[in-house]
Amino acid sequence: MSAPPPSAVGPAVVVLLLFVVILARRTYLMVQGTRFSVGRLFAFAGFYVLLFVAFAFTTLYSALAFWGAVTYLLLVPYAAVPAAAALLAAPYVRRTVQFERRGDGAWYYRLSWHIPVLYLSLFIARTVAEVAVFGIAGILFAFPLPAPPSVAALLILVAVDLLFGFSLGLLLGRGAGVVRAHRDLPKDPASAPPPPLPRG
Repeated sequence: MSAPPPSAVGPAVVVLLLFVVILARRTYLMVQGTRFSVGRLFAFAGFYVLLFVAFAFTTLYSALAFWGAVTYLLLVPYAAVPAAAALLAAPYVRRTVQFERRGDGAWYYRLSWHIPVLYLSLFIARTVAEVAVFGIAGILFAFPLPAPPSVAALLILVAVDLLFGFSLGLLLGRGAGVVRAHRDLPKDPASAPPPPLPRG
């Protein structure tokens, strides 16, 4: 694959950094405490789903050159891994999420740092692996997508895709767990609220 022109590399770097900044900010807010909103929870999850689909398409399209129609069998783990992670994460988040009613009368929730930091880390790992195989401009601007240099490189991308799918499942499970925990909160304003979120 020939080197991409500088005019393509610059925007690619900006887009990748923007993705990382958005995910890092959301990770920070979920650890420190953020306002509960069903729409915000699942809008961000939808953004993450689109990223996963785009990255998976990149890998599967390239895999067709190596494996042909057998590539479609990868759709099974690509769907099963996020689903399994969501099923594992939802009850854990429901048990561990902390809520606080603040001065504006709204509920704020805070998560243990493990889940949001894990899916941010897996997003970065997946991006680094794809850049190493395709090149930074190739993964965002080239079509048809460049083929990986070897089957080994392709297998690395599939493995990291599945890790990213696991992080997507954690994110979806997080949303479901937070929503279910919010439904468990006392509806009577006179009821004692949950203890306030620890600062830090």
